[in-house]
Amino acid sequence: MRTLTTRRLLLEPWQERHAPDLLRLATDIRVMRHIGTGVWTPGYAARRHVRALRHWAEHGFGWRAVHDRADRSFLGLVSLIRPAGQVAGVPEPALEIGWWVAPHAWGRGIATEAASAVLAEAFGRLGAAAVVARFQVANTGSARVTAKLGLVPVAEAAGPDGEPMRICALTGAEYRRHRPAGNEPENPE
Repeated sequence: MRTLTTRRLLLEPWQERHAPDLLRLATDIRVMRHIGTGVWTPGYAARRHVRALRHWAEHGFGWRAVHDRADRSFLGLVSLIRPAGQVAGVPEPALEIGWWVAPHAWGRGIATEAASAVLAEAFGRLGAAAVVARFQVANTGSARVTAKLGLVPVAEAAGPDGEPMRICALTGAEYRRHRPAGNEPENPE
């Protein structure tokens, strides 16, 4: 479980000590307005935290805490997980990427930098054939990040409350052909 390092960030494998950080993010309406059914209860956040720890133990990858490299402050999380189900037309094995950034760090390119490093991990060490991202259509911030990463829309779906969702994907072949420069980890795994 190695920490990935980028120009400005440390992406640390999710650990027990990150539970309070998750709770802060998961109970902030600004962060959660476009996530699933909205703000999480403390109990649900605790269950998801345990699930994230278990994913690391079972698969050797998962959520990563995003820290500022200069002062080690918590900025959010970036996730790379096994998707809930296969996405039609997306080659297997596929992984799913996502990110949450604390409001005090918005507008600084944190999500793009963190997700770029995790994409490199997905297509490098983990050998993914594709990476998918799902987000609510109303989430224009995530739409911009996925476009910067090179993921393209492949499907529309309905979320848990019927909200319109967009599914974007990037294949390993496309990633290698058009690899985004500048945000790869300094210590690729």
